[in-house]
Amino acid sequence: MRTNVSHLFGGLVILLGVSACQKKDTNLLIPAQTNDQIMTQLTLDPNGKTETVKNFPASFPQVLTKRGEPLTYNKQNSSNFEYIGMPIGGIGAGQLYLGGDGQLWFWDIFGLNYYHGSHKGEEAYEFPYNRSDANQKGVYTPEQGFAVRVKQNGEWVEKTLNRDGFDDITFLGQYPIGEVSYRAQDLPVDIDLEAFSPFVPLALEKSMYPATVLNYTLSNTSDKPIEVELNGWLENTILHQSRLSSNKLNIAGKLKNQAEIINNEAARITYSAELSQGQTQIKDLLDYGTLSLTAFGGEVSVDKAYQEVDLQTKTQLTSTLSQAFTIQPGEQKTASFILSWHFKNTHKVHLLPYNMADKKVLMKKSENTYARMYKDSADVADHILKNYAQLSSQTRQWRDTWYDSTLPYWFLDRTFLNASILASTTSTIIDDFLFYGTEGNNQGSGTVTHVWGYAKAMGRLFPRLEKSLREQVDYVPVSKGGSLNDNGMIRYRWLADKLEEAVDGQAGVILRTFMSHQMSKNDAFLQRVYPGVKKAMQGLTAHNDADHDGILTGPQHNTLDGIWYGKVTWLSLHYTAALRATAEMAKEVGDHEYAEFCLTLANKGRDYIENNLFNGEYFIHEADPEHPESPGTYSGLEYSQLLGQSWAYHVGLGEILDSNKVKTALESMWRYNFTTDVGPFREKFTAGRWYAMPGEGGMLACTWPNGGQDVLGKGNQRFAAYNNESQNGYEYAATSLMMWHDMPYQSLAHIWYMHNDRYHGEKRNPWCEVEWGGHYARSMASYGHFTAVSGYEYHGPKGYLAFAPKITKDNFKSAFTVAQGWGSFAQIQTTNQQIETIELKYGSLTLKQLAFEFPAKLETSSFSFNGQELDYQIEQSSNKVTINLKEKVTLSANDAITITLKAGS
Repeated sequence: MRTNVSHLFGGLVILLGVSACQKKDTNLLIPAQTNDQIMTQLTLDPNGKTETVKNFPASFPQVLTKRGEPLTYNKQNSSNFEYIGMPIGGIGAGQLYLGGDGQLWFWDIFGLNYYHGSHKGEEAYEFPYNRSDANQKGVYTPEQGFAVRVKQNGEWVEKTLNRDGFDDITFLGQYPIGEVSYRAQDLPVDIDLEAFSPFVPLALEKSMYPATVLNYTLSNTSDKPIEVELNGWLENTILHQSRLSSNKLNIAGKLKNQAEIINNEAARITYSAELSQGQTQIKDLLDYGTLSLTAFGGEVSVDKAYQEVDLQTKTQLTSTLSQAFTIQPGEQKTASFILSWHFKNTHKVHLLPYNMADKKVLMKKSENTYARMYKDSADVADHILKNYAQLSSQTRQWRDTWYDSTLPYWFLDRTFLNASILASTTSTIIDDFLFYGTEGNNQGSGTVTHVWGYAKAMGRLFPRLEKSLREQVDYVPVSKGGSLNDNGMIRYRWLADKLEEAVDGQAGVILRTFMSHQMSKNDAFLQRVYPGVKKAMQGLTAHNDADHDGILTGPQHNTLDGIWYGKVTWLSLHYTAALRATAEMAKEVGDHEYAEFCLTLANKGRDYIENNLFNGEYFIHEADPEHPESPGTYSGLEYSQLLGQSWAYHVGLGEILDSNKVKTALESMWRYNFTTDVGPFREKFTAGRWYAMPGEGGMLACTWPNGGQDVLGKGNQRFAAYNNESQNGYEYAATSLMMWHDMPYQSLAHIWYMHNDRYHGEKRNPWCEVEWGGHYARSMASYGHFTAVSGYEYHGPKGYLAFAPKITKDNFKSAFTVAQGWGSFAQIQTTNQQIETIELKYGSLTLKQLAFEFPAKLETSSFSFNGQELDYQIEQSSNKVTINLKEKVTLSANDAITITLKAGS
């Protein structure tokens, strides 16, 4: 019920009328649930209906909301840093790992592993990449490293800065920054490495350098001055793979290592190849380009000013840069290096011609966008040097803003670290800033709509990349190189030779369009793409909802790789969410007739799902009698059934399905599908891939509390076996919805198991979540947990921002992003007062309307901008308080808004 509340521009709130919310208790500090009550929720018993167990550790449930300490790895708890590899290059600029000991490995910056199967695929979870096996698919590590030399008693002592040189090493990975400490009792110097590639959300050009910065801070721990050198070396890898190629390219010319001093402050070695006359075609090879190692901070020197070898020899050409320091007792000095690269060409945009008899992989040659921004690797480094103070401070500021929070460190780690997928082989930025993604590493070409349709991080961190897909691919006709067919259906793989469309992928494109519009400062993007949005929505309706009842029927290709028939809650609810998003966009551009049409269909679909597809415990798949052999889940409890509702909350559409039924379905999902050990279930349902091993916890894709598992015999058996698995991205989508639906502890428990069980650095790489391939795009759905925990809603063109924390409501703080900036939101509650603080750290934020949850009768309020009172109106509807500013206000960096809400008696 709505409470009419007006603010008369001075602090007085006048209540007009009577409503249920006026009867609320004035004590805002609602008693927290007891630990026993929380554990009762977490340990819902499947009553023998599914092979799931719930044996939680003794630290539950306190650990789920406790701030805790950052997870620091050492040799003992990481299997000697065997698996840790944090992507440490720029987004869309190739893949380079920072090992837990500071060693760089898995150099995939050359673009050579572009083809399907060039990396480990689905086996990468069971058999993860590791440092000791140099012969794994796609792995290449050149001769490269760093070492410290310390003069003691007239003798130089040297140790390599990795696990071979030091026993006492610790690693803290808080993407995008990795920190490594090196300690040795026999050295009078402590070494601390800070490694990163510039990363500034919303600022794409600042975040896509093909480069890594390594800052080594040297601290004298003795009582005497010491002489220290920090050395870095690198092998010339230009044309390395092509020179070894079996196709006998007959490359002629020289490898060259050229040193230079830069403004008496830095030194650089550039690694290149000089081709002989008539070798111009070699410049089209993927590994033709340049590398640079640049040093600054100390007294710099190089071992040799110039080196060269003939390209036709197998001789290794390695050069070293050194920085020398004299460090006084208790003093610190920093030696910095920039490793940069520049490879113009990419074959990443490729297609798998499923219908071609020869099964060749066809390539579309493109240019890496960074190659259009910088002429070579030295130019990359020069640009970073010129802007280093700003780039480094803003990168650190984002890291600090993210972790300046009341949320558990492990939660902040897991919900953000999958953004590093953008800096892996999965992601490339080509030509005119067009984003191109595989499904994972180099498995699955074409920025697959039904996989990327789960990913939420990119659209909130770098909305320009999402917009590039809409404007250069999804809403561009096939005849002009895009994916939009004449009938309005979008091909789910860009440039694929098959005409297949995916209904979930198409709905996802529309929902991501709405998100991108919300992450805009005005409606210019929406005005440009709305014709494509409408055509795509009309296409999906005509293709699968010709009778306009809001339910998809007919052939429904989807991300589980089969063509399903029947009335499927998962797919139809996703469709209704897209209809509602389209309606909102239609209203904003003035297409009110089509908006009403979409809403009518969405409401019809909702009614059918609620009244016909809910079995009392969860939502189901109703069979199509004309296609009895159709694959599907039917009476099974499938974990994507409420994906549409998950997306609806993420883009501010709110409740699109009966809340009580959704809550019941989520509780059933937790009861029957979540297990702390997948082993017993997989003993019975043996088919399928391993994304959670026996003894590990996770959400099972589909269980059968009411029987009916015989339907797994329908259709392609590989695809049917997906239902026995635990795939990260699907799990995140399901459990993030639990956060929205008053089940925060279940949501948190799932994230805890992902971070501390399945992806702990002792047994696999925490920064490489696997489905069909590594760094799998769907895992960026983890970011949805982060937006859910704060109850974040945002609409840039409307100037609307809202928060409703789901845990620790009396003391809550987290980061947020908006169209042109980012900052922190904080909420403090006392017995009768709630204070909201929005502080902008970077960019700008224009606001006209704000909303917060307030579980009491509102009596008075205040609103200040940098301490100055502003005029506004305020109203309360149930537990929601909405503030409408008389005039828009624009925040710049370091500006803050404070809102105080006081409860009446």
